[in-house]
Amino acid sequence: MELSINGEARKTNFATLKELASAEFGNVKGIAIAVNDKIIPNSKWPEFSLTENDKILVVTAACGG
Repeated sequence: MELSINGEARKTNFATLKELASAEFGNVKGIAIAVNDKIIPNSKWPEFSLTENDKILVVTAACGG
């Protein structure tokens, strides 16, 4: 299936948001994911099914000052 991840077209075989997040980002602490402009709580990632042409935005928290 084809997805857009942070504006980049990507082909993947991941069925759920959890699979995608774990494989693409490893340590998922400190990241937030929106699918089609809706933030998905990480507690919902294991059951959130991805579909063709989903637009995924991944935001990473950063320390700074």
